Amino acid sequence: MTRDSKAPAIIPAADLVPASTSHTRARSDDELIASWLDGMGSDRTRANFAMTADRFMGHLAARGLTIRSATVEDVREIMAELATGKAKSTAVQYAQRVKSLLSYAHRLGFTAFNAGAAIRTKGGAVDRAKRIASETEIALLIRAAPTKRDRLMLEVGYAGGLRVSELIELRWADVVLRSDGRVQLSVTGKGDQLRHVLLPAIVSRSLLASRGEAAADAPLFPSRKGGGPLLSRAVNRMIKAAAKAAGVNPAVSAHWLRHAHASHSLQRGATLAEVKETLGHSNVATTSVYLHAQPDRSSGLVLDEGIFR
Repeated sequence: MTRDSKAPAIIPAADLVPASTSHTRARSDDELIASWLDGMGSDRTRANFAMTADRFMGHLAARGLTIRSATVEDVREIMAELATGKAKSTAVQYAQRVKSLLSYAHRLGFTAFNAGAAIRTKGGAVDRAKRIASETEIALLIRAAPTKRDRLMLEVGYAGGLRVSELIELRWADVVLRSDGRVQLSVTGKGDQLRHVLLPAIVSRSLLASRGEAAADAPLFPSRKGGGPLLSRAVNRMIKAAAKAAGVNPAVSAHWLRHAHASHSLQRGATLAEVKETLGHSNVATTSVYLHAQPDRSSGLVLDEGIFR
């Protein structure tokens, strides 16, 4: 071998996988993670999964390990470390993302076994009843919003049953004025699935009146700094402040508006199918496929208009 020749990289025996069993071009943990993230449905999902992968890989590196050399015990201990100081729901999300990564690695032949398969996540039951505000509480929350923009954002979020991510990503190009004077929103939900949501006339009028000279690609609810879209944490900070001012449950968050929409509209006579379509659920329990591009009814239309006055 000449001095100018490059010596081949030495790969630990634990990291070797027979080429015949591999169904990916990835030859390193970083390349595998990039491949895994490429299959994600949305930018937001990719960002969340990438953040968890980065933290998981940091813990592996601190132990001198790779995805291929980590044992079940290693992964279990790292999951416990990732969960330290986190809410149970956050810890479960971290664990599920790590398990997804390890399952992907094994399914493609990158690893000889799936170190996450034997690890169970403990999600616990979610008591949705505790996350549903009354109509009175929603009305008080809306009236306590610190600015006109914030009040309108709460009205649209509640009337449309929107996730906070859907709310802040709305642009004026997504707003269609129907012949009956109501607004139809084109909402991109989980998995980049599109659905169309009708707003009550009273909320439609307020929304249209707020546009001014905003361009089609401008956000409905711009940040006061630079006019770009708001961040979800900024929305939740605003809601916490409004809740404090209104004297309602301090645990309230943007997602409570969605829960409240579903509960209140069903109580006022909306059908289960209408609520499912409006919220973008693929069935009564889970999320999200687009069902009708031109709905003649929407569960938001039966909500009490007095809430928005």
